[in-house]
Amino acid sequence: MRTMRSVTAALAGAAVALGLVVAVAAPANAAVPDGYYLQPFDPTVWRVDDGVARAISPEEWAAAGFPRPAPSPTDYVQYPWSWTIYAVTFWDDAEATWDWDRLDASQWRASGSPVPRPTGWIAGSWLYRFSTAPDENFVEAPDRSVHKLTHDEWAATGFRTPGSRYDEGFLKLSWAPNVMWMTGLSTGVGRSITYDDWQRQAFPTPRVVQRVVNDRFYKSATSPVIYYQGPAFHRAITAEEWVGAGRPAPEIRTP
Repeated sequence: MRTMRSVTAALAGAAVALGLVVAVAAPANAAVPDGYYLQPFDPTVWRVDDGVARAISPEEWAAAGFPRPAPSPTDYVQYPWSWTIYAVTFWDDAEATWDWDRLDASQWRASGSPVPRPTGWIAGSWLYRFSTAPDENFVEAPDRSVHKLTHDEWAATGFRTPGSRYDEGFLKLSWAPNVMWMTGLSTGVGRSITYDDWQRQAFPTPRVVQRVVNDRFYKSATSPVIYYQGPAFHRAITAEEWVGAGRPAPEIRTP
């Protein structure tokens, strides 16, 4: 038997290959008639009045005489790069009226184990760029997964305007292998990251530099060994590394 992951992965892969990943859009004339509605994955009853939907309390439902709720106009979507499935309920044509829910396994089964369709945008996602790679768009989904968007994937979001992480980004020293995640480019605040850290951020392209703001080269007055101190590391460096850094004059520190 095929698992949920294999089915959704196959669907997502086929959709990407055919260029079918699109932003979520409400069906034509999505506005639902006034009345009571129930989403299959949640016991909350919704009331629609004059096109406005709101979740009601059990007491309000009881006061209305327990009218039988109609099935909600709900669709199921996911990002092709994430396993998480989301339900989106179209109460009206306007995107602001839609209700989004991130489903767990039991809610997905309660919905009938639907195969979600791949989509280009899910509410609650964050689209952004790092100042060190201004041509790369990233999206962080509500489940915290991060993905670097291709141009077609950005188009599938509706070319939403990315936010700017203007003082944050990734650097790499031209003379050392470390990739640094800088949380303060203007002040030189950051840290060397592992490959796994970089992968979790979807591999932002690092800007290659010789120096970082507020880094230091120093040596003892009694030793020829030069040390580097910066966000990438703090250690003795080789002559080749010093040359690669531009032969900066080291500070002389007394023992």
